[in-house]
Amino acid sequence: MRQCSKSKLERVRYALDEGHPGEGEPVGASGRAGLASFVEFIARLEVPRVLSERVRLPVQARKNGFTATQKSLALLTALAAGSRSARDSDFTVGPDPVVPALLGLPRWPHSSQLTRHLRAFRPQQVRALRLAGEDLLGAHSAARRRLRRGQRVVIDIDQTPLSANGRTYQRTARGHLKKRGDRGYQATAGFAGDPSGGEDEVLAIFLDPGNAHATWRFADALAALERVLGPLERLPGLIWRFDAQDATADDLALLLRRRIGFIGRRYADRTAATWAREHAAALDWHELSPIKWVADLGTGPVSPGRPDVCCRRVLVRSTGARHRAGYTAIVTNVSAAEIALPEAEPFYEARQTIEGWLSEATAALQLKGLWSRSFDGLEAFLLLAALASNLLTWWARRVVWAGCARPPLGLRQLIARVITVPARVLQTWHGQFLFLLPPAHPYAHRLLPPNPGRQLPLPWVT
Repeated sequence: MRQCSKSKLERVRYALDEGHPGEGEPVGASGRAGLASFVEFIARLEVPRVLSERVRLPVQARKNGFTATQKSLALLTALAAGSRSARDSDFTVGPDPVVPALLGLPRWPHSSQLTRHLRAFRPQQVRALRLAGEDLLGAHSAARRRLRRGQRVVIDIDQTPLSANGRTYQRTARGHLKKRGDRGYQATAGFAGDPSGGEDEVLAIFLDPGNAHATWRFADALAALERVLGPLERLPGLIWRFDAQDATADDLALLLRRRIGFIGRRYADRTAATWAREHAAALDWHELSPIKWVADLGTGPVSPGRPDVCCRRVLVRSTGARHRAGYTAIVTNVSAAEIALPEAEPFYEARQTIEGWLSEATAALQLKGLWSRSFDGLEAFLLLAALASNLLTWWARRVVWAGCARPPLGLRQLIARVITVPARVLQTWHGQFLFLLPPAHPYAHRLLPPNPGRQLPLPWVT
């Protein structure tokens, strides 16, 4: 794909539609005016260059066809536009008069070309696409910047099931899916959430058959983090947070050996109940709520069978149905000076941020739409969806809500309200596109460039 010149990066301009015809010839109307700003943003981040240098598919492009980089950019744009499937992109982005031109395309690729593009991926191309996403994260990640400044960054890891019961889906297996007997996949994601909002990033994502355990990808996720963030031992603000599936003794031993901060729930609740019975006389319970208490067990082995793996243990007692008390244990190597005892359990429960992202990304980016029946093609689609999520987050934070302390819209609302701003489109004599936005639209002014000469009236002092 041709390199984007400076003039090409400035081909879009926004203005309010005040009733005058504007400067330029009418091109048409667009139902997704915000998508043009997003396309220009990914060009400024040099996403086309990174993809063209990293990803090389064994498919010969026709002279009148599309390159592999152009198809990958088309998939990113279709995801950002809220397309539910590859076929849906023919109706959401295909009729747009501007977006194909901004991508350097003579027309929008047909959905069959996009699915063939995913089907052409092989394991080596999937690895190349993963490295391309890591290159972009290394250059633009907010989590990396915060860690380099010495701030705390919590990275969550979790799995989400993808059901695929068709006979033509590759490498499906029965596992922990929504319905018993279903076949499908397990997607493992590493997620960095910003407590102030607006800088949520997907740092790693992997695909496995449906019977895959979470610990299968634990070392791979750590290796991906190290490629993005640098040596993890030199990042004291990093905390790795996980649920019981990843809290096996081998995983904890790996984190302790590499001196990586972590907090997670103990795998077996029976072990927590045994600890509560053995230390009943010495436990000092602190009340968190009328139904929940915590106690510090100090440093000790995480299980009787692994006395060599020792870390700090926090016992949690909660009252459930029929007033029956249950026990769970939280294991961590973070000291009490950094995370006090009353804060340990709420800090662990804050891992619901990744579950919220998985739910929101599933609705916004159609992660469970299964755009390909090829296993490698589906993993490539998940990598592109994770990249689209990061690009949308950066675009919202740095362009749409620039200057705001916290973006008021999440990923799904960003696509549904800002991307889908309607506009009339004009084209000037030198090729620039002018979008005339409706003045009454609540989010139209977010796409306008800042005007230093315009100032809101000051309130009267009474």
